[in-house]
Formats: sequence, structure tokens, C-alpha cells
Amino acid sequence: MKNKLLKGSLAKLSLICFVGATISCSTPQDDSMDFETSTTTTPEDAINLSAKVTNTSKCDDQYKNPTREYEYSDGYDVNQTVSSKIDDRTCFADYSQTTYNNKTFGVYKIAAGTNHIDDLQPRMERTTPAINSGDLGNGSYVRFSGYVTINRAGHLSDSYDRDDIRDKSGTYIAQAKGKHTGGGGSADPAICLIVAKPRFSGSTQVSYDLYREEITERGGSGVNGRQLVFLTNIPANTRKFFRMHTGFTGSGSNRTHYVNVRIGGTDYNWNVPSPERGIQAKIRFGAYRCHGGEAEILWDGVNKVVNKVPE
Repeated sequence: MKNKLLKGSLAKLSLICFVGATISCSTPQDDSMDFETSTTTTPEDAINLSAKVTNTSKCDDQYKNPTREYEYSDGYDVNQTVSSKIDDRTCFADYSQTTYNNKTFGVYKIAAGTNHIDDLQPRMERTTPAINSGDLGNGSYVRFSGYVTINRAGHLSDSYDRDDIRDKSGTYIAQAKGKHTGGGGSADPAICLIVAKPRFSGSTQVSYDLYREEITERGGSGVNGRQLVFLTNIPANTRKFFRMHTGFTGSGSNRTHYVNVRIGGTDYNWNVPSPERGIQAKIRFGAYRCHGGEAEILWDGVNKVVNKVPE
């Protein structure tokens, strides 16, 4: 099918400020960037926009991809090293690319109320290959790495604290998924998601609190099955190294199922409950969830490694 292009200011993001970060051969690079965007999301605007676009009033027929998945065809796809398939469940925009300072960024852009495919939250993501039950063994894993730049994240004011699992502010930038035995929960469950929740200075999103949304039991959902753990805060419009590594070590009663994340130069490691029940591991990245306003997540330098070690 045709690749659907963003028009006008949505098609090309203009860079208006760049502050170089110190680069070393051993430390991932963080580049401070100020991308000019077409809208500024404020707490008040987010609620109003959510109401406006619930009926897809911000959608255009050219963005209603009926097949849900497509491949980028307007030149070389800089994110295709992970997967050439884009899971696009928003009629607000399509995957696009922008280049600055010899770096090309994949642009993942969603808005509240614009999932025209199903009843879930809007998303634009890619998925790594999975390791499945026949591939699992001591040392099997999936690893995704790259650089993320958060220009905007979804925001919706509600009565919950930002570290309450019920709080609807924020957009997921990556998630570890994995099926399990014994039933319970989704057929394709997310076990660990990294959510970016905006901090404001006046009407401007200036930074993002990153949380790990983790299950407390297999198949867990809601207040009784998940919790938020604060990881770090990163500035807006800043290119930040990100790595997610999920897999299995040991066997039998000594088996461990882990999801380890590195943001910038800091590691945040976590072991998944009931590791003996895990039968799959894979990773998705892009932009997912936007209860209010818009989200715009940029990814570059992405790569994946899949290591299958059958038992």
C-alpha cells in the first residue's frame, strides 16, 4: 500500500536550537535538541484536545491505514534494523523521518482518541523478533538499543497521583512482552513498560519522569496486578541512550526471567515474577498510549539482538 506522508509542518520538523553534549567513546551521547513542533501541549489543552478528537475529528482519510501494518517507502528506513513492519493504530499521522546533523530520526506521532483500528489506546510501534518456548534456555534473550528523543508525551489531568497506576498521564516509549503458561491476563501480555510522564514549566513540557510499569503477578493488570516504579527524569528534546534487555538465566527452580533497562549511563534491573511460567520474550518500541493531547517520540540508532539458546 502507499506510504502515507505527513503534510506541512508535520512532514518535516525544523530544528531551532542545538546544544552539543560531551561525547566520549565509552559513554552514550545525549544531545540537547529543540525541535519546532506545530502544537504545544498544556495540561488544559490536553483535556480539550482529547474531547475534540474522540470522534476522530483530527483524522484525515489519507492516514486511515486499513491494514494496520505497513512499511516505510519514502527512502531508507532508519528503524528497519529492528523490523520493517510498523504497527500503526492511529489515524492522526504516519511514521515519518527527519534528519539533523547527519542523524536521521524515525518519528512516532500519535494523538488522543485517534485509534481507528480497535478500542485500545493509539500507538505506532515496531516489534523485535520473539524467543519462544522452544528457544528458551539459560542465556536466551532479546536486546533492543537506540537513542530516544521525547518531544511531547500524552497528558490528561485526573485525580490520581502521577505514581498511581490509574493515572492516565504519559506515553509508553518501550515495553517488554512475554507469554506465560497457566492462563491469566492478556493473550499477548506486556510485563514491563517504560512510561514518560511530562513535567511542565507554564504551558511547556520541559522534562519527563520515566517510570517502569511492572506486573506484580503473571497476567497482572490494574491496581491489583501492576505498579509504577520511578526510574529517572530526562529533559525534553534531548537525545538519550536507551536499552532494554529481557531474557532468561538458569533453569528449573533456579530460573530467572529479567527485564533490564539502561537509560543514559544508568542501569535499572528487574526480575519478573514467576519466572518458571515464562514462555516468550520480545520488545516493542515507538509511541503507545495518549489519553490526552499528542505524543511525539523520535528514535534513531536502533538495533536488536536475539539470542536463542534451546534447552
